[in-house]
Amino acid sequence: MTMTTVSAADGRMLYGGDYNPEQWPEEIWAKDMELFHEAGINEVTLNVFSWASLQPSEHEYDFSRLDRIVDTVTKAGMSIIMATSTGALPSWLSLQYPEVERVDFFGRKHRQGERHDACPNSPVYRRLSAALAGKLAERYGHLANVVGWHISNEYGGYCYCERCTQAFQQWLRKHYATIDDLNAAWNTAFWSGTFQSFDQIGLPDFAGDGIDGNRAVLPGYTIDYRRFFSDSIREAYHLEKLAIREHDAATPVTTNFMWRFDNYDYQAWGDDLDIASWDCYPQRDTKPSSTAFWHEVIRGLKHGQPFLLMEQTPSRQNWQEYCYLKAPGQMREMSWHAVAHGADSVQFFQLRRSRGGCEKFHGAVIDIDGSNRTRVFREVAQLGGELKRFGSRLLGSRSAARVAVMFDFQNWWGLEACVGPTRGLDYVDECERYFAEFARRNIAVDVVSANVDINAYDIVLAPCLYMLRGDMADRLRAYVRGGGRLLLTTMSALVDEHDNLFQGECPVPLRDVAGVWAEETDALPPNMAVPLMRGDVPAPADGDDVFGACGLLCDIMHPDDDTRVLARYGGDAFYAGTPAITAHDFGDGCCWYVGTMPNGTAARAIVDDLLDGTGISETPSPAGTEITVRIAADGTRYTFLLNHTAQSQAVVVPCDGVDLLGDGGAADTPAEVSIGTEITLAPYGVRLIETRA
Repeated sequence: MTMTTVSAADGRMLYGGDYNPEQWPEEIWAKDMELFHEAGINEVTLNVFSWASLQPSEHEYDFSRLDRIVDTVTKAGMSIIMATSTGALPSWLSLQYPEVERVDFFGRKHRQGERHDACPNSPVYRRLSAALAGKLAERYGHLANVVGWHISNEYGGYCYCERCTQAFQQWLRKHYATIDDLNAAWNTAFWSGTFQSFDQIGLPDFAGDGIDGNRAVLPGYTIDYRRFFSDSIREAYHLEKLAIREHDAATPVTTNFMWRFDNYDYQAWGDDLDIASWDCYPQRDTKPSSTAFWHEVIRGLKHGQPFLLMEQTPSRQNWQEYCYLKAPGQMREMSWHAVAHGADSVQFFQLRRSRGGCEKFHGAVIDIDGSNRTRVFREVAQLGGELKRFGSRLLGSRSAARVAVMFDFQNWWGLEACVGPTRGLDYVDECERYFAEFARRNIAVDVVSANVDINAYDIVLAPCLYMLRGDMADRLRAYVRGGGRLLLTTMSALVDEHDNLFQGECPVPLRDVAGVWAEETDALPPNMAVPLMRGDVPAPADGDDVFGACGLLCDIMHPDDDTRVLARYGGDAFYAGTPAITAHDFGDGCCWYVGTMPNGTAARAIVDDLLDGTGISETPSPAGTEITVRIAADGTRYTFLLNHTAQSQAVVVPCDGVDLLGDGGAADTPAEVSIGTEITLAPYGVRLIETRA
């Protein structure tokens, strides 16, 4: 696969973000350019929400203001990522063609306002959005400093209008040969839901089959609707991309994805994106390992290729309930953290703070004082200097992980659609549980889709892999038989792609691989924990908690004769003493089955067992610190030492090399460092060590 990355016109790593000069007097643009240069910023993302000014009516276009903005930016030596402006509709379009507006889950017809309000199945929306994208590409695609195209913005939401109903019926006709096949797939015999024709099928909204936005009486119905609508959004994106390609054949095209967002199957977009990008907005209490997990999710969309950090805030993010300020140094550390996990850019929303609207309290590089005197500006300038000196060296470099977490968006949908066994199950949390334990040991982990080739990995973690589609079971079986180490958990291998239970001993399709029969599953309240004992403890003992504890769900399991029991349930439950965690040799590999949700102590013991004999070594560092590596095509290794805490931390250098950043900033003369040397990371400190091949 050809690797695509995006850099500034001068070859540097992109450093910049969203600039919306249409919101301010034209007289300040030149001053802004001066401040951007002072901060080391080399890129602006233009035109994200300008449809109304670019096209005041259906047959009238006016690019004069955008021409002046582009000319100002170009003369200032800035690169441009040009957006298509199609993320929010102009009022004339909504009034003239009401069909472009969505109908929500409760049957309410929307009118112009906010964003994410366009129905992707409206022929009018598709025609006009593609036409605008094409005209923009025709006008600006030849410019050398236009280094990327940004379609729409943060796609989100659903539509339940009549056009979507008709489009859904057509989608179903393509995916099911007959209505009888659909009835069998959705198990419509339940509650007399059988359809006699595709024309009878509406959308699973509140007035129909929907219980809420995720769950329905017939889960297969809602899951198919989510597949359909994800495809619809992707088709609307693709029409804009095709319009761009008529005038610009090569400049990379992307759209920006979001954090913990499951409206659409991001993993289905890989071939449509030239480079993946996303917007990173962690909460105050977000664990760094969770942020890292989502960096890796986005990196995995293009099979491990670098991605663009399209948005982050320089400090305050106004959409949170409590809009905290990033502490001194924290923005810099979070930016390098993104780069450490595969970002080939550092970009902000926003470059200048909005004068009004719902984002006027969102942080910005240039605040309302319009000066370079703010703390945030000084920190942005410091980071800009570092990226200017060393960022280009990192472009295109990649991870070399031997461990993978299998994370699947449609599996996520399936678990959300479940009515039972617990409302407490969070698929992302379960994937992050194991990712975090490897991250604690500074062991690199890729996050991969369920459809990729996993044979290059020593260990594959597949928590709560509830839905097995296509040949997934066969590929997992072949992986273990060939020598791989696979971790499965409770709520694994239960249903097919239509959310119908496999018939037999759970986990039915992988029963031989797992070496256990999970006969029943108990659901516990969130405040209840069950102790875990070592597998060689023959019976429960009061206070015996040598293997940690567990909760939420507990499978009651019967192991095969050749299956090792690593841990048993303790406490006073009727299944105390029965297996909770097992390992089963299969072919040349092994499958671990964790029949519950382990606490930190138990997770550490499980990972110890998974790693034993692999030769994968951990790199110790204090709690709250991280050591991560990117490797360039020529073999040069870039080792990132990151302190995620507000306290100084002593870290042992894991390699020989050159410390590019030094203590607190880019060193004038980078110093040699040796493996085993102890260095002190300042609060939110970062070191970057270059080791030549």
